[in-house]
This record gives sequence, C-alpha cells and structure tokens, in this order.
Amino acid sequence: MNSVRLGIIGCGFIGRMHAVAASRDPNVDLVAFADVDRDRARALANEFGARKVYKSPARMLANPDIDAVVLALTASVRSKLAPQVLRKGKHLLIEKPPAINARQIRKLMELQGDRVVGCCSARFSFFDGARIAREIVDSGALGALRVVRCRGLSAVSAATVDWTPPPWRVSHALNGGGYLVNWGIYDLDYLMHVTGWQLIPETVLAQTWPITDDLREGRVHPDSDAENHVIVMIRCTNGAVLTLERGEAVSIPDEDVWQVTGERGSLRLQMTPSRGPIVLHDHADPETGLQSTVALEDSGPDVQHTMPVSDFAAAIREGRQPQTDLTKALALQTILDAIYKSARSGQSVRVRRT
Repeated sequence: MNSVRLGIIGCGFIGRMHAVAASRDPNVDLVAFADVDRDRARALANEFGARKVYKSPARMLANPDIDAVVLALTASVRSKLAPQVLRKGKHLLIEKPPAINARQIRKLMELQGDRVVGCCSARFSFFDGARIAREIVDSGALGALRVVRCRGLSAVSAATVDWTPPPWRVSHALNGGGYLVNWGIYDLDYLMHVTGWQLIPETVLAQTWPITDDLREGRVHPDSDAENHVIVMIRCTNGAVLTLERGEAVSIPDEDVWQVTGERGSLRLQMTPSRGPIVLHDHADPETGLQSTVALEDSGPDVQHTMPVSDFAAAIREGRQPQTDLTKALALQTILDAIYKSARSGQSVRVRRT
C-alpha cells in the first residue's frame, strides 16, 4: 500500500499534535483539515502543506482521495461523526474517551467492517517502560496478580488569570465525564496493557467529587458539572483488584504512582515521560527478603503524541488493528460506565461483559 492519505477533523491543540505526528511519518500523506473555524483549518493546512480545507466534515468524508480520518474533537461531537466516517469507508482514529458510553462503541463495531479503528487512550502504552513491564508480567516473574493500582494527583495551584478552561473539559454532556475520562482512561489503558489485558473486571465501587466552589474560577468552566477527583476499586474475576485515584486542583500534594503487585513480586512504574528509574522490579527472596532491580532507567523518546498516528497508519498498511482497537476500547468504556453508575448510586456495580 502507498502512503495513508489522512484527514484531520478538529484543529485545536490536539488536532495540531496529530498533524505534527502525521507530518513526521513518511508513510502518511496529510491531505486535509476540517474545522468549524475555517481560518483555523486554513492556518494548519498552510503550516503542514495540506491540499484541502473544509468547514464541513461531511464534505471531507465525501473526498475519495482520503483513506483515513482522525477525530480530534470533544466526545459529544466525535460520537456523532464516528459512524459517518465508517459509513464512508474510511479508517478511523478516535481521540479519548472513545465515546460517551459503551452503546456507542458497540454501534461502531457493527459498522466497522474491514476498516482499521483505533483509540488514542493508548498514548502511554507505547513507551519502552510499558513494553518492559509487560514482558516481566508475561514472564510470570510476578506470579498471580493481586493489586494493580494508580494514584495520580495534582495539587491546587495559583489560578491562571488569562486562561479560561474550555467548557467541555469537565462536562458529562460534552465529554462523557470529567478528570476520569481526561486522565484516568490513560491509566486504565496503560495498566490493562502492561498486564496483558488479562484482568476481567467484575464489580466496581466508586466515588467522585466535583471541584469545590471556592476553587472553580480559572480552573474549570462555570458550567462544568463533572468530577475533578475520583477513586475507584475494581474487583476482577481472578481475584485481582485494580484501584485508581485521580484528581486535579485537589488539597493533596502531587503524587504519581503506578504499581503492579503479584504473589511473588511487584513493579513500580512511571507511565508518563520521566527521569528514571522507569521500571523497578521488586521480588521476594525467602532468604534475603525483598530485592529491587532497575529494569529500565530512562523513558526514552517522548512518543505520546507521535505513536497513535504512526501505529494507526502502520496498522492500515499491514492489515491489522492498532494497539487499542475497538474491542479494547469497549472494555475500557464498560469500566467507565460502571464507575459513573456506581458513583451516582453509591452502590457497587457489576461490569457488563464485553
């Protein structure tokens, strides 16, 4: 196959990041941009040498010279456009979260046919640390998994006076949720990936909290209605437990922890680009106690914005699905749906099998 002819719908910050990635990949031909703000689309087209600019996504999708489309818009808009992309026979790369609910993903699976469909929640699973961690888990060195966890907290800081947060960023209607879908979905994708997608969630107990009224200005849009702090416990069918706590603008010092614990050993991980060590392997020795080995010292190149597009294009050329395909996206979305249902009801919720 020749270069993948790509169109990008949505020309904000993340759309530009996809354009940068596409422009650096020799197997991608960046053909077109579409945005309701035609001037913004034109500016990116001029910057990256794209030949076509559209205000209407429908007109872009009607172009037979485009093989694949990236949807770099809010979830409420993506969920309406994604089926149209597949009906037009195009391959599809979806920003995270992949949908507002699992029903929408199941609809995409019905429409997929032989098209390649990927989700950008896989961003951090492309780092070397994720690969090394998965190799250790796959080797059986940890034994049966017990606890898989993330605790990612960002403390409240001085408000940025000249910045108005976009309304979609913490909105159930516009983006399917708040900080859980903004960052927690990365954690879920990453932890499921490094554990080989062997965890099958069974029940979820969750609690969410909105940002406090005295901290809203300059941190969330006044109309925002979703969480800035969430904590979750997920019991899996094999007895393992996955825990997740995510929060921003909270009254807790910054903390970033990702761990995989098994019966014979554990991993301490850095999901995001960081100075080492990136993977620490702790293993239990019956005579000398707990021993620690640095499995990876440095995170390597920052590929979080380049690999989703490159993996997507490679998948199209190679006739395979991307790292996080619709099947995996559905597994993640059923967890998100259960988390929000549990938080609303105050009860544990059974996760629907995918």
